Amino acid sequence: MKTKVGIKLFALVGASALLAASMAQAKHQPLQSIAEAQSQPAQAAGGQQGAPQHPQPEPKNLQVFKGDTREQVIQEMRKMTAGLSVECSYCHHAPGFDADTPRKEVTRLMVRDYVQGLKHKDGSAITCNDCHKGQANFLRTSPFEAVLEKPVHGLQIFKDVPTSRLMEAMNHFAKALGVDCRYCHAADFDDETPRKQITRYMITEFSSKLVKQDGSPVGCDDCHKGHARPLSVLPFPRHEEHRPQPATPEKKPGV
Repeated sequence: MKTKVGIKLFALVGASALLAASMAQAKHQPLQSIAEAQSQPAQAAGGQQGAPQHPQPEPKNLQVFKGDTREQVIQEMRKMTAGLSVECSYCHHAPGFDADTPRKEVTRLMVRDYVQGLKHKDGSAITCNDCHKGQANFLRTSPFEAVLEKPVHGLQIFKDVPTSRLMEAMNHFAKALGVDCRYCHAADFDDETPRKQITRYMITEFSSKLVKQDGSPVGCDDCHKGHARPLSVLPFPRHEEHRPQPATPEKKPGV
């Protein structure tokens, strides 16, 4: 009887010892697994750092940004896409970014003549967003935002200007854009027209706020140069179209 009790007691003590050992091992195993998991990314990162890094190719066909690094060019591109709220494909076409496109030619002119050629009256630099304000074609909507549902009649900007100076300004506009008075005015000169609204917008937002790099004032002719729509006629580099030549008719023998 005592032997049986001893055996049971010995078995109970052994089982308790095994249970305690198992609990201790289970307690330390998660910590060990976490440590191993944390060490694996570090080892992987170390392997990646040791791998040879292939340098990104420098951009090609640069003109206004010639000499800038890849990082500098990308930074300027991001400013442009943000200022116009467009994607890269708005100016660049597949298969590569190097090829010339009409919008790339317009961008080069805008950067050279406006962004780099003008500045604010306080001397600060101009960016694409200063004029575009998140719109690729801002002149389609912006000039009319301040006059919607508001009656407009007669002079606005020049209402306190003497008649002689007013006529001088009108003649300047007509010459700078290569137009006559009817381009903006209706039969009654006091009537409102969309082009009069655009003219006011151009004066209040641009010519009255900007100066050239030498500090001299900006006039309509500085941008328009005798054309109402300068971006459609200015001499951008054009690609010649290679059209197939008409086939020469074959001469029949004896004819």
